[in-house]
Amino acid sequence: MEFSFLKFQSILLKICAKFGQIDRLKIYIKRLFVFLVYLELKSLSLSFTTLLKHYTEGPPGKSWDLKFHLTVAAMKNDDSIFKLPIEESQKKYGEYVGQINDPSNVVIKEVILDERYRQKSRTHLEKVLKQYEDVLDEKWKEPSDGLHGEWVYTKEESQKNEIDKVVLHIHGGGYFMGSAKSSRNFTSKYAEYAKARVLSIDYRLSPQNQFPAALCDSIAAYLYLIDPGSDAGFEPINPKKIVFAGESAGGGLTFATLLFLRDAGLPLPGGAFGLVDLAHSMPSFWDDEVDKADFIPKLLGFRKIGPSSPVADEFIANAKALSDKIALKKPTIVGHPSFTEVPRVQLYCANEALAIPYISPMLAESLGDLPPILCQVGGLERFRDEVILFGHKASSPHEYQLPSYAAKNFEKSPFKNPTKVVLEVYDDMVHVWPLLTSSKPSQVAFERFGKFVNCVTSIDGENISINNLKEGIVAPSSSFIAMRVGAKGEIRELNETDRDCLKWDKIGIVLKEEV
Repeated sequence: MEFSFLKFQSILLKICAKFGQIDRLKIYIKRLFVFLVYLELKSLSLSFTTLLKHYTEGPPGKSWDLKFHLTVAAMKNDDSIFKLPIEESQKKYGEYVGQINDPSNVVIKEVILDERYRQKSRTHLEKVLKQYEDVLDEKWKEPSDGLHGEWVYTKEESQKNEIDKVVLHIHGGGYFMGSAKSSRNFTSKYAEYAKARVLSIDYRLSPQNQFPAALCDSIAAYLYLIDPGSDAGFEPINPKKIVFAGESAGGGLTFATLLFLRDAGLPLPGGAFGLVDLAHSMPSFWDDEVDKADFIPKLLGFRKIGPSSPVADEFIANAKALSDKIALKKPTIVGHPSFTEVPRVQLYCANEALAIPYISPMLAESLGDLPPILCQVGGLERFRDEVILFGHKASSPHEYQLPSYAAKNFEKSPFKNPTKVVLEVYDDMVHVWPLLTSSKPSQVAFERFGKFVNCVTSIDGENISINNLKEGIVAPSSSFIAMRVGAKGEIRELNETDRDCLKWDKIGIVLKEEV
């Protein structure tokens, strides 16, 4: 073990001797020791098994070194947090993250946004979401605690009197875990490589808060940036100098926010980076090779509500009430019959709401007329195919009217112009691999992110070119750059098999079982 257990025991005995608690403490120490030995043996067993596989069978990703393999194996095999009651999972995750040292090269400044930004956001949402109200839990409109967040920027950036550009960051965590604090490994790198100030927000989590509570908060944060009050401490930020960024669920919420801003006629930001299909309908989600590598579980929604607890019991009651409401109202919103043939998939929303574009952006009627987008995805992660489809669908709205049930009104859509997209598929990488910051693919991903931000925020206008991000590859069109990124950062064309998912006939269909 990394500490002297005997020394720890000796200190505790001396402290408790003064209070006459020796016998009780001895029992406690014995139990604690047995538990620690169990954990240590479990860890050693996993390390030994991984070491053996690495040098006999080879790692799941050909380019993985032993350190990378051990790290991913540890992440893949630690599911303890998902077995706890949901509120304990959220708390434990926060406590674990609290043990990580903050990066030394950045300044972190906490902020609480005035409730008026949520009120403005709510007004816009109520207009656009009226057509979906029969499948939504209305509790999202109720007052809640203030919208917390934090500014993250380098010490060099702190010397500047004016804010040049801003990355609006939306954290990951399946919509039910995570925080601005838990994402500092990302936000500090965003600040460093983009040479920008990063605003990261603590949007409301499910299951305590259903859709569109999180969307309401991301819109509120954007409104705060472009129209701050006199107490904000900065002048309004030009929307073209703002780039949205999100990893995992934060990527989905990033694109959902873009779609909403577009549809509501609000000013669009300069660009966006992120992930997009809560139906989990693409083949890579069920792929056997991905199973061997990625740590994201092959489970619809990633976790169920879990053991009984105050939050779980309230969620179950509210979900039942919403289900009864939907049965009574019999809404006719866009969707697929498969949605109601399986138990509830997401803690975030009812199954009947899965095709709402602000929930599953990939299923939107059209992804055209959005600001430039950078999509980065691992070649061995569950979300690979949905990101590849998203990139093609956004850059070629006319060609990829998928799925048919969601795009049946495409001809009536006012948003048919191609969105500029840079799609990067990283060889052998798993979900959120940039977290492993010592790896070369992580460094390349952050470097590419920085180049993208500087590209899309450097010109104040609509005619931004992404050609300088091609790195010598042949781009399919002026609006689409697609590439594979190797383990050492080398760039080449997509693999022939990368586009196989575009022919998938079950896009947007919730599968009952593995395929």
